Amino acid sequence: MATLLSLPALADASDTKTFTVTVTGVESVTIDTGTAPLTVDYSDTTYCSAVDRFCAWYPTIIYSTNYATNRQLVATATVSDPILSVELEKQSAFPNPFVPSWGSGSQPGVWGDDFTGTTVTLGPTPKQIVKNIQNGFYAIAPILRLRFSSTPSAGTYSATVTFTIMAQ
Repeated sequence: MATLLSLPALADASDTKTFTVTVTGVESVTIDTGTAPLTVDYSDTTYCSAVDRFCAWYPTIIYSTNYATNRQLVATATVSDPILSVELEKQSAFPNPFVPSWGSGSQPGVWGDDFTGTTVTLGPTPKQIVKNIQNGFYAIAPILRLRFSSTPSAGTYSATVTFTIMAQ
């Protein structure tokens, strides 16, 4: 008769570790004016119309985010003199936010609540220019005008325009 030896049971072994990667939120905004000068003479008809009392630029506003949730692009402006105002106008050639040829993503957003018409006047209070932006590199290409409310006196006038991408 064979005797079964009682051997200790082999224990299972395991090890568990959790590996975590933190991806920091990265966003950027660039106001690209190409080779256009930021300072122009009011008599320069390439940029200004004394008859209509404005000077205009055609910047490309490039914005990016790696957030998957809705973000917004807002804009503010401050002026050196109350005779001056800052306007953004949609260009017919670029009717909507878009993915540039070098960009990525599929959610460049839609025009914001403050920019549902053709033109928006910027001031110190943020105006929503684009909303519902999600992960990617995108752009808008508005006309930016510095408009005088009346014929300006000799002097230097300036406006500081800021675009910010942030939580919606």
